Amino acid sequence: MTVTVVFHVDETEKWEMALANVHNLLAGIEVESSQVEVLANGKAVEIFTSPDEKNLRRMKILSERGVKFPACRNSLKSHGIDEKALPGFFAVVPIGVLELTEKQLQGFAYIKL
Repeated sequence: MTVTVVFHVDETEKWEMALANVHNLLAGIEVESSQVEVLANGKAVEIFTSPDEKNLRRMKILSERGVKFPACRNSLKSHGIDEKALPGFFAVVPIGVLELTEKQLQGFAYIKL
């Protein structure tokens, strides 16, 4: 099965569940032909201020399998996080909610955690 889906994480404590859901999803789809993204905005970007090494490692492994990790520039700024300090597998998007809207208009399934 091929899917296009964006997971939305806006709370730091939701990362573990989000990454488990993404991992489980990858087990049931054709990863090479699917598009899976996990967008972080709001408080979820705080994972970069006191890094949760376990979840950051999980994100890196998922990114190596093709999962994209966009982060909201507005949220990073509001939490005083320098976007240059993010792990290389994160991409910064100007406005997280606009990115989510565009993904949905492109036919992505939306999963809010």
